[in-house]
Amino acid sequence: MDGISRTRSESTFASDGGGAVGPELETIDRSDDRTDGPVSGDAARARVYDAVDALDRRTPALGSQVELAVYGAVSRSAIAPVPISAAQGRHLAGAARQMLAEERPSSGGKSPWSVAGTATCRNPEIASPRYAGSKEWKCNVFVGEAFHRAGLPFPLSAAGHYATANSLANRPDSFQRLANLNDVRPGDLLSINRRGDSGHVEIVTDVVRNAHGKVRTITSLAAHEDGLGEGTTTAAPLVYAASKAGGQIGAKGVTIDGETFHVLRPKASPVPARDLIRTNGPIKG
Repeated sequence: MDGISRTRSESTFASDGGGAVGPELETIDRSDDRTDGPVSGDAARARVYDAVDALDRRTPALGSQVELAVYGAVSRSAIAPVPISAAQGRHLAGAARQMLAEERPSSGGKSPWSVAGTATCRNPEIASPRYAGSKEWKCNVFVGEAFHRAGLPFPLSAAGHYATANSLANRPDSFQRLANLNDVRPGDLLSINRRGDSGHVEIVTDVVRNAHGKVRTITSLAAHEDGLGEGTTTAAPLVYAASKAGGQIGAKGVTIDGETFHVLRPKASPVPARDLIRTNGPIKG
């Protein structure tokens, strides 16, 4: 959408006094005469902010909640997520390891991340901070909380819970499937799909390669039955299978003994909402 000027963007927002989002976005799409895809970077940041700010100035009765809803819809539509950088991946892996270092058993000796424990979520978007209670597998909750600590988005279910492990490989807006295991790096996810809703997910924390750059071992960290654990065991079958195929695992992953392994690279918006507002000043509502 780099074919749209700031003035044209503002006038599009002003064309509907009620501030309806849908028709405005359709008009913006029709007005853009380029085929370069979603906008990104500083230009997008300025255009989205200024359009919402202009809408606010022209609508005296516009409340802050409505204003932010308009802003959120436009910014999510305008700025497509991209795979995270290697530095962001290392930061995510570091957040997971910090959570391992902070793991403390309860008075009964149970880890909050064990099946018998109760985990507390810090993410304010979660419907209930203690929804992951006793008798619940918590691998997806641990990964989601590590994403939150690292400042990265993790998909949620309709119930306001972290998305299940089995669903992650089918969320292209949130994750990129890697087709070659030799591309793996810290911060990627090791996703294991199983029948039913009992999948598993771990965060890659370290990768050891041979002199030719081929993966020898993958260390990953996850919530297991007894709590958090880090090691090379989970990824070992995938590493062995991929080594026999020149590193290729394909877009559909590798199925081993009825379990389908995927390596997923998280995606995030290149312009987080909090950075947009901080960079361009507060919206006036």
